[in-house]
Amino acid sequence: MSDQLIEQIRDHAAAEPVPDLDLADVMRRGRRVRRRRSVARRTIATLAVGAVAGTTFVVASNRNDGTSQLVVSTSIAAKDVALVSTAYRTGGAFSRGDTLWFSDPSYAVDLGVTIQMMLYTSTGVVAGVTNNDSGDVKRDYVYVGTDGSVRELNLPGNVVPGTDAQADRFAYLTKKGSGFEIHVVEASTGRELATRDFDATYTWAGWDVPPIGLTGDYVVVGVDQGQQVINWQTGERVTDVPDARLPSTGGGRALGGDLGDVTYQLGDSRKLRSTTELAAAGEDGAPPWAANELSPDGRFVETVNTFVQVDEQGKVEGATLGFGDAVSDPVVYVTNVDTGHRITLPGHGRTYGWTPDGRLMRVDGTKVTTCDASTGACTTRTMPDGRGTIRMAGRYLGS
Repeated sequence: MSDQLIEQIRDHAAAEPVPDLDLADVMRRGRRVRRRRSVARRTIATLAVGAVAGTTFVVASNRNDGTSQLVVSTSIAAKDVALVSTAYRTGGAFSRGDTLWFSDPSYAVDLGVTIQMMLYTSTGVVAGVTNNDSGDVKRDYVYVGTDGSVRELNLPGNVVPGTDAQADRFAYLTKKGSGFEIHVVEASTGRELATRDFDATYTWAGWDVPPIGLTGDYVVVGVDQGQQVINWQTGERVTDVPDARLPSTGGGRALGGDLGDVTYQLGDSRKLRSTTELAAAGEDGAPPWAANELSPDGRFVETVNTFVQVDEQGKVEGATLGFGDAVSDPVVYVTNVDTGHRITLPGHGRTYGWTPDGRLMRVDGTKVTTCDASTGACTTRTMPDGRGTIRMAGRYLGS
């Protein structure tokens, strides 16, 4: 992993305190937002089986400090839940402000609080939210289901959970003695499925606990020695994945190697595919550089070998091939892990996200485009106008 990426991760972690969510303030903001909207939306409750049209509920809080309960609203009717779930698999999730969409503008959930990042599960997203309108500070996490249900997660400390886009669960870490404890949770209900202890040295990034990935039966933890892999069902530690300490997981697979350029099958860490040949010039004589990301279903690897310069507002100012010559038309490479078939699409490291089933997704203004990772064929839909930038789900460091 490049020193520059490690520094970016450390800076990002240091800027992300996660204090308790002020539910009273969230509730006040939610009421103000709803008064501003011309379209009345149905209100839903956490732990509901599905969206309940025309009825007012509140999201129950597990806190004992007397704070108010969180009220949210949705446009998802009970009769549409199956359609929403299918659309989400192929079209992904994205947000603007306090509104989260599951693929289609008709399938919306308003949280009354700014959504900063979204991580996929099979039944909905784990969303990092903040009561800071700019979205600069992640404050807490909630689960938002494709049935319109919302549940506060109450994750401890400064953590980023790992989620499995193919299963109804997420995982997070807490400190325990000289090591850590893994918690695996059913996302839709909050039921804890397992807790497992492990020991490792972790100093390389700024979170309270190491970054974590979750796929199938395996938790992947980015510690100083590389990536430890633990079967959360049994607690057994299996073969590590080398290097690339920020986990990128999906479909029972994970990326490893110096650049995260080798796909490994978890369990025995058998090598499946390498994209090393796509690396470009490194920085100041360093080895060749590229950035790789595994699709949520583990079928594809996206590789970017153009380095992007951005201004203080995050606007892209230019791109270079690796750390070398400027390029005017950067591309990303998408490789099928099983077959080696590869396509290229226009864009750079900030262009694409993923849908749960392994399609690429990009946002241009109010247009959201998804592309088949095997053929490159793309379809575009238009979202409603509004203030702020549309954010894609599945971006580990926030988008």
